Amino acid sequence: MLVMEHDARFVHLEIFERLKMPPRLLAHLTLVHDAEKRLLKEIAAAFPKVKIDKELALFGAATHDIGKCVCKNELTQPGREHEAQGQKLLLSLGDSPQMAAFAKNHSTWSERSTIESLLVSLADKIWKGSRVAELEDLVAAKISQASALEKWEAYLLLDDIIQKIASGADKRLAWQNQFEV
Repeated sequence: MLVMEHDARFVHLEIFERLKMPPRLLAHLTLVHDAEKRLLKEIAAAFPKVKIDKELALFGAATHDIGKCVCKNELTQPGREHEAQGQKLLLSLGDSPQMAAFAKNHSTWSERSTIESLLVSLADKIWKGSRVAELEDLVAAKISQASALEKWEAYLLLDDIIQKIASGADKRLAWQNQFEV
């Protein structure tokens, strides 16, 4: 059985099959999970003092759009109903409120957001080469607070990490788009 691995917890693809997850959505979640994994590895190397619950962040990346199994129209059209539906779905599957929150909050962020939540949102952008200055500033601020670096120093190192992960986005988009909606 294929699984998205993150430390001690596994997101089993059989659950995705039971939910009749469209192949393109599964491809998207796989790509965001991969971007998150790379992001966490690079941040750990560049900012060793920053504490991140990697298991939680990887779970969020692997499930953030799960509500689109319910709100199928949002697979091809804009919408945010999938966020609340995803949280509800994850809670019904027995996931904790903290874990289910990624589905609801992945497209909104603020200074109150956790580093894990911000990193899921960032991975959801950079896998496809998108850059969102406000989001990147919030991540840099969290990193700065947790380390001995000034915010501008944290931002410069983070920018290099993001550029590295964002490169090759065209190939990832093409791979995702080969799957049926």
